[in-house]
Amino acid sequence: MFMELPQGIEIQNGNSKDHVLQLISNLYGQKQAGRVWNGYLVNKLIDCRFQPSLIDECVFYKDDVIFIVYVDDGIFIGQDNSKITRLIQQMQNAHLDIEDQGHPADYVGINIK
Repeated sequence: MFMELPQGIEIQNGNSKDHVLQLISNLYGQKQAGRVWNGYLVNKLIDCRFQPSLIDECVFYKDDVIFIVYVDDGIFIGQDNSKITRLIQQMQNAHLDIEDQGHPADYVGINIK
């Protein structure tokens, strides 16, 4: 992401209108914030050895566990609760700020039983 130089910044060689700043990280509230967050999440999931779905960009697989992302929520689907707990711990160790909120009785307005 790039931005114009703030007013008052002077350039030694040239006009400040001819230069831009490349941002190291996205600014909160920008239109691209969701895209930047999603890119960060996808990279972290791949680092944790999740495989992205070839059909849906919100679905990731690791062994027999499925991780689904919806905006800023996620849900694990699998038969082994201990494996899901280990995956959550692995993602927390990868500096993803996630928490286990238990069984998803009501997720994104969908009643799951």
